[in-house]
Amino acid sequence: MLLRKSKFLLISFSIIAAFLFSSCDKIPGGVVDSQIVDYSVEKIEAPVSVTYSKSDSSVTTTIWLANNESVNSVWCKISSLDGQIIINPSVSFQFVYDMIPFSWQRDLKTYSAKFYMSKSNPSGKYQIEYFVENNINKSPNNTAKVGSALFKYNNNQNNLPPVISNLVIPSAVSRGNNFSFSLKADDPNGVSDIQAVFYKLYRPDGTLVVNSQGISEFPLYDDGNSSVHGDQTAGDGIYSAMLNFPNTQPTGVWKFEFQAKDYGGKLSNVLTQNLTVN
Repeated sequence: MLLRKSKFLLISFSIIAAFLFSSCDKIPGGVVDSQIVDYSVEKIEAPVSVTYSKSDSSVTTTIWLANNESVNSVWCKISSLDGQIIINPSVSFQFVYDMIPFSWQRDLKTYSAKFYMSKSNPSGKYQIEYFVENNINKSPNNTAKVGSALFKYNNNQNNLPPVISNLVIPSAVSRGNNFSFSLKADDPNGVSDIQAVFYKLYRPDGTLVVNSQGISEFPLYDDGNSSVHGDQTAGDGIYSAMLNFPNTQPTGVWKFEFQAKDYGGKLSNVLTQNLTVN
């Protein structure tokens, strides 16, 4: 009887040992991280309009997050709606307080940030983009854009329209050949108030050129890209463009109309020039 029990115990131990060793083979090395990024944005508050004041030009925005255990930092970027003007690329949020939840709500954590608008910032539409950096993933996979807000800014200055001048364009070109043209653009409220410089183009029969995307206002550039846009120096207020009339386009007199627009929506004077295409 004792012998039979010993055999049973030995067999049982062998089975358990085999199970343990086979299980150990499947256990991965290193630290097993079971954390997940589970925060969520419950609410964002930002002004819909901002007017510059000499006494206080600050703007405050607030974001509420639920399950912030995985949140490392919160920040935002402020820029013009077209992205050309960056007010601040990174404004950090500070943890303010816990919101006492109702019975049906989750615990919410409140973060607030403050940034400043200058009277030199053009009037117009701006955007606030919100980002959260988590403490789970590694950079750059630990940052996500979680929301955005728009506001209209009034710099409280008299908004005057831009002015364009000094148009340089050939009087005649041949089809198939590249050519460039340029003009000077100024704005009484500062060069940063110029949102766009553009031209419209009319065929010899008087019809307006509209591309496949429905665009009829084509941009000039002040980016210093001479090979693509024909612009020699970036940021000097000289706006340029490069064009080529394919052989499929009609010959004759084409008309160019040039204009500029500021961030307040005001338009400049119009410069008109005819160009003969051979």
